[in-house]
Amino acid sequence: MRKAIVDFGRAAESSMMAVVFYAGHGMEAGGENWLIPTDAELRSDADVDSEAVSLRSVNLQVSKARQLGLIILDACRNNPFEAKMKRSLVTRAVARGLAPTEPTDNVLIAYAARDGTTASDGDGRNSPFTAALLRHIETPGLEISFLFRRVRDDVMTSTKREQQPFVYGSLSKEEIYLKGPTVSIQNAPAASLTASPVVPTPTVPALDADNDARKQSAADGAVATDRGVFTSEDSQRVAAIGAKQNLKMPEFAITASKLDPPGPNSKFVGVWSSKKGWGNGKGRHAMLIITDVSATGLATGFYLWGPPTKLSWVQTPAGYSQFAEYVDKGSFSLKSRETITVKLHKNSVIRLSNSDPEHPSERPTVELYPVWQFVKPTSAPADASVREHPQRPRDTSIGAPSGANPQDQTRSAKQAQQPSGDSRCDRMRDRLGCLCAVQNGGGISPDGKSWWSKRRMSDAPNEAFVRCQIRAGRT
Repeated sequence: MRKAIVDFGRAAESSMMAVVFYAGHGMEAGGENWLIPTDAELRSDADVDSEAVSLRSVNLQVSKARQLGLIILDACRNNPFEAKMKRSLVTRAVARGLAPTEPTDNVLIAYAARDGTTASDGDGRNSPFTAALLRHIETPGLEISFLFRRVRDDVMTSTKREQQPFVYGSLSKEEIYLKGPTVSIQNAPAASLTASPVVPTPTVPALDADNDARKQSAADGAVATDRGVFTSEDSQRVAAIGAKQNLKMPEFAITASKLDPPGPNSKFVGVWSSKKGWGNGKGRHAMLIITDVSATGLATGFYLWGPPTKLSWVQTPAGYSQFAEYVDKGSFSLKSRETITVKLHKNSVIRLSNSDPEHPSERPTVELYPVWQFVKPTSAPADASVREHPQRPRDTSIGAPSGANPQDQTRSAKQAQQPSGDSRCDRMRDRLGCLCAVQNGGGISPDGKSWWSKRRMSDAPNEAFVRCQIRAGRT
């Protein structure tokens, strides 16, 4: 049993969480808590050190996990060895139940019964504590603190307040879930329930009050988005990619009521897959499934890796790990044996970059493309938050001829606001953005495949570029 715990601790070093559940006999002896294996005899209290396993040693092993070490003990029962155990020392007390404990670092320890008290076996297959735990542990979106609060309430109800579970340990403000949040859109209008993989080419709307409101919204920082729901067809498409790349797929659900209205990091939510493996196809395939980003920026989901290639750093089989990391300035990190940085770029591509202390000179990358994305930003740039400066008043001294057709005047007004220029923009998906960029200090890449509105990310927002798009009707 001791060897199994040590091996478990080694595996926990590369894991987000490490969980130990123990149901059996436990006792306090000499001020320390012990878990008693089924083959222990404990003829003397001196045998405890050699035949039982200390709770302290289990605590040490689970604390190696990066986010949470969790020990759940349904073991606070009367000691069956107490009557026959010989005492080697008068001062070595063998107490009733377990003693209070002080976990280290990121560890929680849950007792079925508060220290110094005993737990009931119950009448069914499971004890009241284990039955309550099984009832709530699979609840999606139940933060771990509230999970054990529910267990406590159920146990106290079923035992008529004779048994009170207790949790020891202190965690940070970070939200921790054993099963991530899964909610659904119930009352969304039908028009919002379709995921659009391509942003339509913008058109110039009529010059009316609604258009003025949209312009003001864009100037104030609103970003227009295409939003969708993850359907069974989307799930099948993800499964097909996983099968093609020999990925080990987890069970997951992506829904969106918590993202309504979407927050600044909701654009991360989706399924992202590689077209080529790490290192430009030399390494494994990869996939990210980001199921939720909370209001505080906590991204939860799964990182998947495919089978190894001959050039892979390690030859472990395909698998996946669950993560919960905070998004900071458009990126977050996945930490295991190595550190993987996850960054979402403006072209809706996530780039993963890897760093490993054992390979300091290498920093491979892989690009992940959206298979499905909950919020897809339009081509309107992030710097659209800059307010439009007051425009010069129109020159109204020259009126239109009295016989002019009003429809022709409206058409001419629209055409006058559309930017014109470089024919290379005709090949771009976002032709309007390209034209506005070229006319307002931006440019086109040497290969003619992309355009830019400012030379460096650190440059100030290109206000003229923003105003050009707003004048053309983009909101």
